[in-house]
Amino acid sequence: MLPPTPRLPQARALIEMDRYFVLHAPRQTGKTTTLDALASELNAEGDIAALMFSCERAESAGDDYAAAEEILLTSLRQAAEWAAWPEELLPPDTWPQAPAGTRFGSALTEWCRRCPRRVVLFLDEIDALQGNSMVSILSQLRDGHNARPGGRPFPASVVLCGLRDVRDYKVASGGVPGRSNPASPFNIVTESLRLDDFSADQIAELYGRHTQATGQEFAKDALDRVFELTQGQPWLVNALAYEITVRMGVADAITAGQVEEAKERLIRARATHLDSLVARLHEPRVKRVLEPVVAGVFPHVEPGFSDDLSYVRDLGLIRQRPPLEVANPIYREVILRVLGDPSEQYVMADPHSFVLPDG
Repeated sequence: MLPPTPRLPQARALIEMDRYFVLHAPRQTGKTTTLDALASELNAEGDIAALMFSCERAESAGDDYAAAEEILLTSLRQAAEWAAWPEELLPPDTWPQAPAGTRFGSALTEWCRRCPRRVVLFLDEIDALQGNSMVSILSQLRDGHNARPGGRPFPASVVLCGLRDVRDYKVASGGVPGRSNPASPFNIVTESLRLDDFSADQIAELYGRHTQATGQEFAKDALDRVFELTQGQPWLVNALAYEITVRMGVADAITAGQVEEAKERLIRARATHLDSLVARLHEPRVKRVLEPVVAGVFPHVEPGFSDDLSYVRDLGLIRQRPPLEVANPIYREVILRVLGDPSEQYVMADPHSFVLPDG
């Protein structure tokens, strides 16, 4: 793997400024790994108690915000215990009594009141929170954030980590994306950071670490082909190398031809990552964007399309910058193969747009 923290230098600066911010990127790009490494660095320095915990289990609570609070506080306590911190840094043995809808914020206040260090929280998989549960948790974070200047103990910095940018959390919780509301729980975020895909140099560095460890080299044309096929998507970059070195059992220097074979094997096997990509094609918001993109026709811009476009970008299905294209050739090939399978007509598009110039 690559050293995680250099991929996200802005995060450290925002934490030092006591900011609340969002880190978003598609699945399996290294968000959790990066934040876990950052938390370890902060804890080692001795003046911050940085804790990362997952909100994923709270998905089952749905709109039941009281149940979501209970699940999150249990996850937080377990993460602190697993961190093997000294006793004085741990949350209290029992959380303070508080009405539903205020319990999460009250618990954070009590912990920060007792903790001798500044508390920094990383809420991983924040997307798991649904509807009223998301509104409740973000509202409590907003309330504690705004009360800090008055002396209320509360986390110095909070990072909301997930697939989507904060504007889409508003949609997920029933809000209107374009409507401004100064009391909204979504207005405490000062920055929204995206963890980028690997550059060609980072792919070479990553594979170079494999060469250092094993002596097995990647030919220059193999490196070029990996970047061309993946455009740096981290899961694809790792999966191709794993397919070649482990599943295909290649022991000599790795060639571009073997990269091509590994690509075919991944697509045919419909690896979990690629299967989840196909599942996304069911979603109406995704179809509204991908149908014209795959057909090569710029869509008629209707109200709400820009939000759909941003959502599909957040999922990593299309390029982050113009032109409007599928994110990488592997994703595009998966989508086109699904289109060509009569049993999997998830997306409809003009078949003539797939004819190559040579016919």
